[in-house]
Amino acid sequence: MHHTKVRRHPLFIFLPLFIIAGLFFLSEASANPINGKKATDETINAPYLQKNPKRFQLVFFGYVGCQKVCTPMLHELSAFYESPRFSPLKPLVGFSFVNLVPEMEPHLPQAYAHGINRNFIGIHLNQKELDSIDKEFSLFIAKRLNEPGELDHSDHLYLIERDKNGTLLLKNIYHTHPLDKEKVIADIKAML
Repeated sequence: MHHTKVRRHPLFIFLPLFIIAGLFFLSEASANPINGKKATDETINAPYLQKNPKRFQLVFFGYVGCQKVCTPMLHELSAFYESPRFSPLKPLVGFSFVNLVPEMEPHLPQAYAHGINRNFIGIHLNQKELDSIDKEFSLFIAKRLNEPGELDHSDHLYLIERDKNGTLLLKNIYHTHPLDKEKVIADIKAML
C-alpha cells in the first residue's frame, strides 16, 4: 500500500492567525474609525477635571517619568497648543495631564505639566479615583511585570466639554499616531 503525503499549502498553516488578526482589525476599525477619532458625547464623572475652568479641555493620561510615550507626546501637544492655528481657541480650551500613578508625590504631575507648558494643568489622582478611570474613558492601563514602576497605557487625546450646567461631556477620543490636529481644531470650532 502506497501512502501519498498530503502537502499543505503554507497559507493553511497561517490561516488561523490571519483570521484572528482580521477579527482584531475589524474590532479596532469599528471602535476607532478611520478619521482618527471616536465620537462619544457621553456624560462623565470626573470631578478632578473640574480644576480646569475653561469650556473645553484636551486631556492626556500618562505618568510622570514616562520618557518613551508621555514626554514626547506632551511636547508635541504643547507645540500644537501654542501654534498659530490653535491660538484663537486658547481662551476657550485648556489642557490637562492626568497622572496614572497614585503613589507619586501629589505635586509632581503639576510640576511635570508646567515643565512642558506653563498653560498645562497636571492632575494627581488617588487610587480610588483611578479605580474607575479606565471604564470612564475607555482607557487601557497595565503595570509592566518586567519593569517595576512602568505602565503600559492608552495614549489617546480626549476632548471634554463643560456644558452650561457644569456637567462634563466626553466629546471625542483622538488617536495620536498620527494626531489629526486640523480635525481637533475643526471639531472644537463646530461646537462653538
